[in-house]
Amino acid sequence: MIVFDSPGPENTSAIVDVVKKEASRCDYIVVASITGSSALQIAETSPGRPIICVTCPPGMYWEVDQMSHDLFATNPGLRSIRDEWIREGKKRVPMEITADNQKKLDALQIPVVKGTIPFFGPSFSIRLHLQQVTSLDIIAKTLELISPGTLVCLECVLMATDAGMIPEGVRVIACAGTERGLDTCWIIRSAASANLFHPERGARLIELLAKPGIAETPDISIEYLR
Repeated sequence: MIVFDSPGPENTSAIVDVVKKEASRCDYIVVASITGSSALQIAETSPGRPIICVTCPPGMYWEVDQMSHDLFATNPGLRSIRDEWIREGKKRVPMEITADNQKKLDALQIPVVKGTIPFFGPSFSIRLHLQQVTSLDIIAKTLELISPGTLVCLECVLMATDAGMIPEGVRVIACAGTERGLDTCWIIRSAASANLFHPERGARLIELLAKPGIAETPDISIEYLR
């Protein structure tokens, strides 16, 4: 297992190398990729397994004027992204695959899954708008103790399975990161979200291949995200 000195997008190339090395052990590769760039970097290595790109549902944005604290202010890699947006005069940045990246993904026949995030969709609205914490928040924050990418890896496998892109019960290499880029990689047994806790067919975190040594987790309110 690789343990990075710090979390963030600067670890993306190392995760790409891990996926290329370990891909033959699994049936599918699932990549959390907001803009499509991380999925394309994985695809460029020709890992020899089907790749599924999992991205954000419509209506999600980074609110740049809310990024004066939390991860985009404290993490050097994320801060540089935020500072670039400020220099460009951006106030709201959509969390979506760019048009250019979508064309490249289409050309490579990499499907894109865009749907409700299992531990984030309705629970985020309840937390933000009703000021209530749900059991899904507890699950999510517990997984983030390992790393935010661990939470997202599991979510992406559930989403890809729910979308019919991968079957249940297969080994998947899943990679994700801390807000942007990649810094975490797991081998996970796939399951539909409705079977997450099924005693025999449920999802399983099989093997951790790479993670940040000390996770940096976003505040539960995530004020920079809408």
